[in-house]
Amino acid sequence: MTEPARSKAFPPEAPLSRQFSTIGAGLAGGLLFTFLNVPAGAMSGAMAAVAIAGSFAPAWIVGLGTRLRYLAMLTSGVSIGASVTPETVRNIVTYPASVTGMIVCVFCMTAASTLVSIRFSRWDRTTAVLAAVPGAMGFVLSAVMTTGANAPRVVTVQMMRVFFLICLLPLAIAETGASVTIGAARISDPLWLFLVECAIGACAGLLLTRWKVVGGMFLGAMLVSGFFHVVEVAHGRAPLPVFILGQVLIGSWTGSRFSGFDWSQFLREAPSMLVAILVSVVISAGFAFSASTLLGLPFGVTFLAYSPGGMEAMTVLAMALGLDPFYVAAHHLARFFMLNIGLPLTLNYWIGAKAK
Repeated sequence: MTEPARSKAFPPEAPLSRQFSTIGAGLAGGLLFTFLNVPAGAMSGAMAAVAIAGSFAPAWIVGLGTRLRYLAMLTSGVSIGASVTPETVRNIVTYPASVTGMIVCVFCMTAASTLVSIRFSRWDRTTAVLAAVPGAMGFVLSAVMTTGANAPRVVTVQMMRVFFLICLLPLAIAETGASVTIGAARISDPLWLFLVECAIGACAGLLLTRWKVVGGMFLGAMLVSGFFHVVEVAHGRAPLPVFILGQVLIGSWTGSRFSGFDWSQFLREAPSMLVAILVSVVISAGFAFSASTLLGLPFGVTFLAYSPGGMEAMTVLAMALGLDPFYVAAHHLARFFMLNIGLPLTLNYWIGAKAK
């Protein structure tokens, strides 16, 4: 792992030995939360453990390299694709109406959170908008550098939103009684078949990544595995240890962003940030409840689809909670493309209005 600097696909990254310390902390937290029967505990526990370790011992916690991130997305994608059922296919007809509702929800969440930050926290327009945008943290953080926004505030809000969602959403959804266990009685696919799905899924994922599709490796693996199960080439689920590994890696990857995190900044901004995040979550829950009622879908799955989190994390949560991961992934992918188009226009409007 000391050679990736020579490759454009795998840029320079921390030595593998240091990445293993991050994964070790994540594995310990994931196993602890799983032992405590926390819903989706492998991912939320890994994220919490790595975030805490990164705060107290930042020298030991580094971000996962490209290869390990690809492994996380590949194993998670193949595992999620194996959950395809006839009900999953039938639910596709609800996507257009549900995605339309999600688009309105994103507008309302962003507008309300922005208004709270401007009126009550006295943040400037650009900072408030970028902090309020849900579920596109990578894109938002790249925009911060070119707009003159208050970067520490934006970064803190975006990171804490992810932290709260991954830790608290599983508990909230489990309390509704919406989660069930998908595939608990199904046997695992043969190892050779699982490896074939991984190989083809990796090829599809690399192709989508080359085409700049967000979460390309994750989507490619999920679609290939889903196709294998739809045409009944494969009938079982991915090996459970593999799915748990994927959860731990994604949780560790998310938690590593908190390495060296400025908690004093968080404490100073906590009241403003928590109110803005709470407003977003309450609005998404309201829209999710409406979609659930109108479309006859479980509240848990619409809540994850409408929540202001990232695609990979929310989709893995759906799978871990026994909900339809394809429905969730479709909504987060649609939101990402919508934000890519709408966010630059919104920023131009806000910045122009501020200059007047």
